[in-house]
Amino acid sequence: MPSGRYETIILYSRNDAFGDGLIRIPALRAARTAFPDSFIVYGTTRSSSLEHSLNRHAGHLVDAINVRTPLARLIAGHRNGKGRLAVVDFRISARWLLQASASLLGRGIAYEANFPAFALSWRLGQRPEARPGHNAWRYHRLIERLAGKRLPFDHRLEPGPAARAAARGLAHGKHAPLIIIAAHGSASKRMSADQVAAIADGLIADGADLLYVKTPGDGPDMAELAQRVPKLRLVDSAAIEGVDIGDILLALGEFADLYIGAEGGTAHLMATVMTPMVILSGGANMARWRPLSNCVDVIESRLASPTGLVANVPASTIIEAAQRMLATRHRDHPHLPYLAGLSAQQFRDNDMHDDLKRAV
Repeated sequence: MPSGRYETIILYSRNDAFGDGLIRIPALRAARTAFPDSFIVYGTTRSSSLEHSLNRHAGHLVDAINVRTPLARLIAGHRNGKGRLAVVDFRISARWLLQASASLLGRGIAYEANFPAFALSWRLGQRPEARPGHNAWRYHRLIERLAGKRLPFDHRLEPGPAARAAARGLAHGKHAPLIIIAAHGSASKRMSADQVAAIADGLIADGADLLYVKTPGDGPDMAELAQRVPKLRLVDSAAIEGVDIGDILLALGEFADLYIGAEGGTAHLMATVMTPMVILSGGANMARWRPLSNCVDVIESRLASPTGLVANVPASTIIEAAQRMLATRHRDHPHLPYLAGLSAQQFRDNDMHDDLKRAV
C-alpha cells in the first residue's frame, strides 16, 4: 500500500494521561514513517499529554492535535472529497468501536480499530491475527495494518542538553550506585513517607547514592523526608528553572542505576531511556501496561501488601527487589546489543552519552 494513498489520517484515542501518551509515541513515529506525505491528525475525546507535556517529543510527528473533539466532528472537518481518509481508532470500548465502524460503512474511509483479533478491519484473503498483549504494540500494529507492512518500533526519548547538564550536577559525579526514587502521584500510585524513609535508610547503609525527585501530584512531605533521612538528597524538579520536568527525569534516568516508584507515567518515562527499575503495581494489568523495558522488577501490591495498597508494601520487599536489580548492573539496550552489559556508572565514568547518541 503506497504511503501517499491517504491524504489525511486521523489517529483517535479516548484520553492521554502521561503514561498513555508515552506508549502511543511508537505508533505516531510509525505513522509518520509510513505516511510522510499524509496530513496526520491526533484526536482525543478528553485531554492529552501530547498537547503539552509531551509535545516536544511528539508534536513533530503529527500535523494537528485536536483534544476533546468527537470523532465524527474530526471526520467531518477533514473529509473534503480529495484523496482518501483513514481512521486508526486506539480506543478499547467495543461499543464505541462498533458504533464508529457502522457510521463509516460505505463512505470510502479506511478504518483500523483496536478490536479483538482486529475483526472490524479484517479483509478477504487476510489471515486472522490476535492483538499483541501490550497496548503500545497494539497501537503500533494498527499502523502497520494500515500501511500494509512492518514498521520500526521505537519508544526511546532523549533529553535536551540543558537537562543533561542539570542531571550531571545533581548526580555529583559520585561513584556509588545512583538510585532515583519518586513517590508523588495519584492516590493509588503514591508511596508513603515511611516507605521512602525506610528504603533510603536501608540502601544508603548499603552504600548507594539516593536522590528523591518530587514529581507532580501529592506525596510525602519534603521537609519531613529531609528531617528523617538527612543523607537523602531531595530535588523538586519543578523548581529547576529553564528545564522541563520531563526532561530532567529523562536525563536523571540516563544517569541512574535504578529507579524505584509506582507504576505510572514516571516509570514509562524512565523506560524510554532504558533505566532499570523496581515498580509497585497497584492493580494495573502488567501485560498491557508494563513499562517498555526488559529490566523491570514488578512488585504486585495485592500480593505483597496486607491491604493491597502500594503505600503498604513493606519497605523490606522493595529493598530486596532493588538489591536484586543492582546485582545485575544491567541496562536494557535492545537496539544496541554491544552496549547491553554496561551499567549506568560506566556511562558516567566513560562519558559515553555522545557515543550513544551517535549510535542511536
